[in-house]
Amino acid sequence: MILFAIQSLAWERVSTQLDLANNADPNKAVVYDLWKSFVEAHNDSTTDFPQWNDADKIKWKYPDLVNCDGYLTTDLYSYLNKVIEIRPENDVYVIRSMFFTPYNENTEIYVLAITNHIAKKDENGEFKLYNWIDYNTRNWPRKAVGVFDYCYYPGFDFNEDIAREANNTVTMFRDKLGANVPNRITYYIAQNEDEEFKIKGFDYVVGMGDHVGNTGGSTDTNNFIVYGDSVHGESFEPEICRATLNATYPNVHFLLNQGIAGYVHQGNEEFGLTYRQHYQRMKDWLEAHPDDDIANYYSSFYIMDNQTAPTYLVGKIVCYELYKKGGYDALKRAFKTKPTVEDFFAFLKKEIGIDQKDFNQWMRKQIAKYTTQDIPPLR
Repeated sequence: MILFAIQSLAWERVSTQLDLANNADPNKAVVYDLWKSFVEAHNDSTTDFPQWNDADKIKWKYPDLVNCDGYLTTDLYSYLNKVIEIRPENDVYVIRSMFFTPYNENTEIYVLAITNHIAKKDENGEFKLYNWIDYNTRNWPRKAVGVFDYCYYPGFDFNEDIAREANNTVTMFRDKLGANVPNRITYYIAQNEDEEFKIKGFDYVVGMGDHVGNTGGSTDTNNFIVYGDSVHGESFEPEICRATLNATYPNVHFLLNQGIAGYVHQGNEEFGLTYRQHYQRMKDWLEAHPDDDIANYYSSFYIMDNQTAPTYLVGKIVCYELYKKGGYDALKRAFKTKPTVEDFFAFLKKEIGIDQKDFNQWMRKQIAKYTTQDIPPLR
């Protein structure tokens, strides 16, 4: 959290601390007006933003990739914005701005993100907005393998065999689980999670730097973009799952949504720990909280800390049990159930004989079991 003392209680939707009226570069005022009109346009029903360049609008369903980032669950443009820098760089202008909201009786602010966007002249000589990621990765190597268009940081040792394995995963999702696979999936590989944020345009976003090991990824399901790191490389199965399977079944129950992403993961560790170690940490936590109910989505168990992610690991067990009982068909039926608690547990009762009142104790025993053995990955 970044806090600033607030001198005025009058908030403008978009503002700047720059002196544009007296700036020797008149383009800065033009760029600011372009950005201001774009941000303010999000208050109405405009969908085809004239401020954005045409090429991106043809290429992407939602061309502003920063606001489509899979890491965020909120609309950046629902917050106040302050432009803190407009700087010329090569043949473009970089717009650096802060999205924030006032709180504590308007005396402080909570900063959600500090972002970078690009403004440059199009073929008609008019300034338009562009994504930072295209500018920032303009010199990165690129390679197409199957359905994936990879873009990876210089120095990354690209392995085409692993990229083909990623395509095999996509084929399995399509053929076995009914996923709607897009013609192309864009796949960025950064050195670590912090760099993922930075190439997308985030100088800062809430939660940045909080993941143990600086590893992880995200997915833009609207535009079919996977963002991964060097640890997971060319085949980050959970994010590939989100770009295909979760995009096909967006309303699935959260344990199935998260669980299938964990179930398809080929690796045996996450955030610096093996899965057995994660299950041991979950077991220890649950023994210290005997009254906690795992069947309750709002249980504090699911947010026990920032290293172990119980939703993935509990969901992984659920998906594995469904697969053991009914194979791929059982998983497909699960993804098509309604996401309500009642429908989810009615489905589990029918498929594997576990109802809601027994789920907590049953799952505690399952977690204890997987402290000493591994769940085989889905294949």
